[in-house]
Amino acid sequence: MIRINEMILTPLICIFFVILGRADLMLIISSCISTFRSWSEWIEYQELRILIQQMYLVCMATGGPFIRTNDNEYLPYVFADAVVRRGIHRQGSEAGRPQEEHETHSQ
Repeated sequence: MIRINEMILTPLICIFFVILGRADLMLIISSCISTFRSWSEWIEYQELRILIQQMYLVCMATGGPFIRTNDNEYLPYVFADAVVRRGIHRQGSEAGRPQEEHETHSQ
């Protein structure tokens, strides 16, 4: 509700007061600033949402994430791992794949 108020209702109220001749300069400036800030945050949120959706789809196309975590701090790295693996898989050459190192255990 706060987002709708700042994005839509505040500019409409400001325009209404300007038409009536009751708006002062501070009302107009504060209304414009809050409206601009709200719309720019909304647009940034939508762009990030689309980017995350694309990363999720790429991750699903590779067969799911190869590493798993429930920690929100590391989730971007899980998706990044899947996206990088998808890019390597698209190249179609084995030369682009990283070589796995064989672990040796000495006691």
